[in-house]
Amino acid sequence: MSEAIDRINMKIMTTASVVSQYARPSGLSPAEQATLDRVAPLAQGKPILDIGVGGGRTVEALRSISQDYLGIDYSQEMVDACRSRFPDARFEFADARALSAVADESIFLAVFSCNGIGMVSHADRLQILREVLRVLQPGGIFVFSTHNRNSPEFRRGFQFPQFQWTLHPVRALVRSARFAGQTLLRLRNRRQFRPHEIHAPDYSVINDVCHHYGTMLYYVSLERQRRQLEDAGFEAGAEAYDLDGQYVDEDTQHDSIALIARKPTQPSSASALSDA
Repeated sequence: MSEAIDRINMKIMTTASVVSQYARPSGLSPAEQATLDRVAPLAQGKPILDIGVGGGRTVEALRSISQDYLGIDYSQEMVDACRSRFPDARFEFADARALSAVADESIFLAVFSCNGIGMVSHADRLQILREVLRVLQPGGIFVFSTHNRNSPEFRRGFQFPQFQWTLHPVRALVRSARFAGQTLLRLRNRRQFRPHEIHAPDYSVINDVCHHYGTMLYYVSLERQRRQLEDAGFEAGAEAYDLDGQYVDEDTQHDSIALIARKPTQPSSASALSDA
């Protein structure tokens, strides 16, 4: 099943139109802004690892925190797009499940945005958590986002593409043709990929509407995500923020949750986040 998830998602992440879409300039989401505002004072000038950098949407924000920056992606096409957009920054082709080129305890802030950690299997996700913990310095911080299993989006059925009505005959014809083509694409992908879904007690991997049902994405509740982090070796009680950038304590129904997880410091060290 892991190979099927990899194959499906990698095909999307290396498609020219998707690479071009991810390479377009765009800002941070409220959740991303909230988490970076929280950790930026701690990470100033320290080594940053931008995992799943995609087309480079987070590059400028993270490099404003520190120029000691490395962006990685397991799509060579995405890496090439970043190198073209930011020729003075460092990008490498690398897989978050095996960060062999990143030394132990060499990174202070690791970031995995846009629910990127949800594009692998359950076993691979846990491996990513262990790898990130390994490369983080004591007291280092991991900021990432994940799809929420307790959201209405998880339970929603098939979704048709959006259609914007117009009285202009030519525009109406073009939009109708696009709607029909995208609907057929969604139906085809749904029929092909839905059999690969996994529904376990602690998590699910579903054929998500993203990219016209061309992806398999991991959904987990906030409670279970915090437990995964703790089991991997991170401190208990990772901070969480909803899509509006509001702090979340117990739960939320928002589709995505951003988290701040921290690697334990040495026993004699104070908690950096609690002092921030």
